[in-house]
Amino acid sequence: MSEMATEEVLVDHVHEVPSHYKVVLDRLNEQRQQEQFTDITLIVDGHHFKAHKAVLAACSQFFCRFFQDFREEPLVEIEGVSNLAFRHLIEFTYTAKLMLLQEEEASDVWKAAEYLQMEEAMKALNNR
Repeated sequence: MSEMATEEVLVDHVHEVPSHYKVVLDRLNEQRQQEQFTDITLIVDGHHFKAHKAVLAACSQFFCRFFQDFREEPLVEIEGVSNLAFRHLIEFTYTAKLMLLQEEEASDVWKAAEYLQMEEAMKALNNR
């Protein structure tokens, strides 16, 4: 066991930077848009979406379980979700913003969020 693990650590100050979360999310979104470090391609209604598995797994129980079972899959087809609804959800995953134009669109996104087990997206839809 290391010395650090056995010693008690006393902390005098904690410096928290509230904007750090947003900066990290913004950079991950930029990387996704530039297809940098993406490790999964999702196919939805014939459209390809590049993403980071860790980001998807952090936002969706569906993807978390899927990637545990299928770690090496570079290409995954998602059925039961429309291209438009998935586009909104992938944007939400990386920006924390849902921009919906019509009630029908919101209903479609809700169904997709429920299917993909994206609790935060479902909360956002409930709060509109």
